[in-house]
Amino acid sequence: MKPLAALAILLLLTAQSSGEDLQADGPHLEVSSTSGRLVLDRPSVLTIELRNNASAASEPELGMQKANAHWIVAELLCADDRIKVLSGPQVVGDLAPGMSRSVRFAALAEGMQKGICPLELHISFSRLSGIAVSGDESLPDVVFQYEDIAQEMPLQFSVVQGPDLRLEEVKGVATPGEDSELQLLLANHGDEPAIGLRVEPHPRAPFSKAEGDFDPMRIDPDGISAARIKVQTDENTTPGYYPLPCKIVYGEGPSDDLAVLILVQNDSPLYWLVPAAVLIVLSGGILFAERFLQAKRKLRRRLR
Repeated sequence: MKPLAALAILLLLTAQSSGEDLQADGPHLEVSSTSGRLVLDRPSVLTIELRNNASAASEPELGMQKANAHWIVAELLCADDRIKVLSGPQVVGDLAPGMSRSVRFAALAEGMQKGICPLELHISFSRLSGIAVSGDESLPDVVFQYEDIAQEMPLQFSVVQGPDLRLEEVKGVATPGEDSELQLLLANHGDEPAIGLRVEPHPRAPFSKAEGDFDPMRIDPDGISAARIKVQTDENTTPGYYPLPCKIVYGEGPSDDLAVLILVQNDSPLYWLVPAAVLIVLSGGILFAERFLQAKRKLRRRLR
């Protein structure tokens, strides 16, 4: 007696073919849309939407549709060494006729000019090529035959400089033992607006606390705007310039490191009187010494 497991799926046919060899009732995978761009020297996310444009008009055999694409795997490739695809092959799954699914890849472009860059999407999947039924009609042996398909799809993505923020000026000073508010003047030297921009300072000595403005900013190309930060400086800090590490965060995307030099200065009037008093005392002492020596010389001359 044959076991019920006789209905198990068996892969008997694994022949390789290209997309042009697909039969009329087979799956037809196409790139329906792309989004994203390559930002120079910054990891970027490229989104590709795959769609099965096959017709579902054919009658399924034993509940199996030949127009389905099974076990889809997508891989993004680039022949240009200046572009590194950071993501490996992505598992897409199955797509029935009319279905779409998006796949995302991370890539990095370095040392190249702005413009259009060609890439290639390599996809592999399987389709149902036939069903073989044999044996007893009451307990038949059913074998599903699958064929492996490989396709290459050319793509194009823009290479842009993106937002390029630079610190132009720091307005304000930090006072020892107090909370101080400073303004960072940021200029966008890139070719795209910086959207959802935030500055996140990270406290380090002599700044015991540092926080940024939580309201996101937008700086258009060639534009300039002020980001506010607050710092608390240790009370015994010696006046001078101190670095404060910060991060420039672009919305939910990547971030850039920014080193800010902050002037710590005591705003007490006595702070400025002390060095002035020292200068006055020194000047007076020198003048007194000169006059004393002159008087002593005159006295010696008289005694002669």
